[in-house]
Amino acid sequence: MKQPPPTWLRIRIVLLLSIFSCLFLVVFGRAYQLQVLQSEWLAAKAARQSERIVQLIPKRGILYDRKKEEIAISVEVDSVFAQPGKVQDLRGVAQKIGPILGKKPAALLGHLKGGGLFVWLQRGITPEQRAAIEKYDFKGVDFLKETKRFYPQGELGVHVMGFAGLDAKGLEGVELGYEEFIRGEPGYMIISRDALGRSITPQSVPYRQSLDGCEVILTIDKNIQYLVEKELKRAVQACSAKGGMAVVMNPKTGEILALALQPTFDPNHASQAPPEIRKNRAIADTFEPGSIFKVFSLAAALEEQVATPKEMFFCENGSYLVGGKTIHDAHKHGWLSLSDIIKVSSNIGASKVARKLGKNKLHRYLKNFGFGAKTGVDLPGEVPGFLAAPRTWSEVGLANISFGQGVSATALQLTAALAALANGGVLMKPYVVKAVLEPNGSVLKETRPRSVRRVVSPETASRVVQILKTVMDEGGTGRAARLSGYESAGKTGTAQKALANGRGYSDKRVGSFFGFAPTDNPQVVITVMIDEPQGNSYGGVVAAPAFKAITEQVLPSMGVYPKGVTYLAKAGSGRVAGREENISPALAQPASVEVSEEPGVMPDFSGKSLRQVVLTAQRLGLDLKLVGTGKAVSQNPPPGQVLQGQARGVVKFSPES
Repeated sequence: MKQPPPTWLRIRIVLLLSIFSCLFLVVFGRAYQLQVLQSEWLAAKAARQSERIVQLIPKRGILYDRKKEEIAISVEVDSVFAQPGKVQDLRGVAQKIGPILGKKPAALLGHLKGGGLFVWLQRGITPEQRAAIEKYDFKGVDFLKETKRFYPQGELGVHVMGFAGLDAKGLEGVELGYEEFIRGEPGYMIISRDALGRSITPQSVPYRQSLDGCEVILTIDKNIQYLVEKELKRAVQACSAKGGMAVVMNPKTGEILALALQPTFDPNHASQAPPEIRKNRAIADTFEPGSIFKVFSLAAALEEQVATPKEMFFCENGSYLVGGKTIHDAHKHGWLSLSDIIKVSSNIGASKVARKLGKNKLHRYLKNFGFGAKTGVDLPGEVPGFLAAPRTWSEVGLANISFGQGVSATALQLTAALAALANGGVLMKPYVVKAVLEPNGSVLKETRPRSVRRVVSPETASRVVQILKTVMDEGGTGRAARLSGYESAGKTGTAQKALANGRGYSDKRVGSFFGFAPTDNPQVVITVMIDEPQGNSYGGVVAAPAFKAITEQVLPSMGVYPKGVTYLAKAGSGRVAGREENISPALAQPASVEVSEEPGVMPDFSGKSLRQVVLTAQRLGLDLKLVGTGKAVSQNPPPGQVLQGQARGVVKFSPES
């Protein structure tokens, strides 16, 4: 009979089985943890360690003005990159390529050594730089086609349009506000390596093509914008002012036809401009409006029937004590009608009208005109201004607010509020984008005119217009704004600038004028503000002439001509009977000549497209102003001449027939 195994042997077998069972359970548990519980996390970690996804910049959508003329486009450029794992001689690459890119070889070498799998050497290089790099045929150095934002009209409309940075992201204006539509969908390329860090990227780098962005049609009219910028700059320079603003708006729709600031900048070189100049101060900066604010006190008083246009007010001969403070007029006045208070801009008269109205009613109307709240314009960075609650108004505070002190507003708020009166008492929401189009041309988003509220009755608005017309009459403060051949309405303003600490006022001023024309059927509301003019700072002196110059050019460009003159446009011509078209001889079509393309020399652009001209200008280092769209029809200077110093060439385009 077989003897059973000794007890010690049985114990050893059980012990070994237990140990192996525990080990198996540990291995199984660990495998389950890695393969099931942590599989996604580990896969992602492995991808991060072995792959790098390089995002490719998509082609931003084109920005057009209201007539669909290009004001912002994207052009194709080369970018050069390196895969350090493939480069056999990093030092040699740095020494040869560095000077071509304008970089120090030592800095470029450090960039290559510390850049990992993929290193951008430079984005947006010129064709000449690419050709010079290609001569060396370095392994591990390659090129990608990217897009670069280009603004063919230069600074024209820049504070509405905004600009995009090096990575093609919108940074200001419409470029930022409509970024989700304009940017498009980025593509990517994948760079891989093995466990030792060696590149295992195939000859054809895996990538996904970027998708183009949507096109945007603005409400801005390029021609009107040009006129406004020209006259605003002239006004600012004439009085050696710190800066200026001008806004042109359609009162019936809320469309902004032009918005200009001085000083301004070229969006093609936006990084060279300080932030305070890049900012759209017409919506982002507030100031005390001064006497132009009397218009809204007038409208409230007429609507509430606390005064009539012919009602007389004693204006205290220029000095009036209110709540322990003395209010002054620029000139001494005795008895004035309500209409004359606006015509000669009496602070004392306005304060007495406001007293009859009362602070609660005045506050309600100012709120309804849009003060103390954002207009809702489709631009980033808008601020609401400041309008205190009526319970905080003292007796002198009520008086001050009636003529534009103790309250702050933006240039756009003032324009929209006056537009409500020009529009029969209805406040419209301002906007700068008419439509967003898919790359295939279909409409993705469309902005339609939207009324915010009725502020005053049509009858009150009409009475206000009649009073504002007298401001440009003899004896009125806005005589310099009187138009030739058109009836207009408007108001001057001169405001002291508050001190930075909010206590008191400095000796610096803002001169302003806002108005509209023609009064029987208003087409445009225009606000002009001149910041810190030197010498005479009255709005009727520094801003009213600019209003006149802008309006007299803008209205004909819109097909609204002076009374008593018949204009017959000749079919197919750029001339109008009764007035010679102002065409510079320098822009006449040059004779066709053979000119070799050399850096700094104006080539023959005849018949070339806008994109061809842009690429040629970049290659030759030319600074050009491009006017219109289509094919190039004229240029200045003519082919073969050298653009010297700060000289800027002009190329004019016309749509193909």
